[in-house]
Amino acid sequence: MSSMTEPVKAAYFARRGVSAQWRSFLRALVETLDDHLDAEGRASLMRTIGRRMADAAPLPHCDTLAEMESHINDALAAAEWGYAELLVDTGARRLIVRHHAAPALAAGTHSDGAWISPVLEGLYARWFAAQPGADAALKPVVTAYAPGHATMHYARG
Repeated sequence: MSSMTEPVKAAYFARRGVSAQWRSFLRALVETLDDHLDAEGRASLMRTIGRRMADAAPLPHCDTLAEMESHINDALAAAEWGYAELLVDTGARRLIVRHHAAPALAAGTHSDGAWISPVLEGLYARWFAAQPGADAALKPVVTAYAPGHATMHYARG
């Protein structure tokens, strides 16, 4: 709903801590998953991890997208997982989620850190599904990824 201005982005990045202690572990984990699972199996596992993360940081019921965006950003800030923008594409009848500053770590076959995409899909899927009137048939799908930035569409098929 809101568009973050450059000063807001700069303030976010200035206070964001980058934890080097997890880098080698995450690389090893993703590479091990790549060695033992096919692409869909790994994506399914990562979506499950995202859903569990959402369970650990549930959102209250929200009456507006602006309220939901605010609560999502509170949860993401607490985990230092970036921030999100929620936008409505009325022409395509879908919600667009732009997730900025997601953890981006080259690992496995993803030198750009795109392995995080299904984690984000699971995270947002659980948050959206918990809202009043949510349609279980709708799932967020990452449609574009650049290091640390994912665009998801939340719509039918």
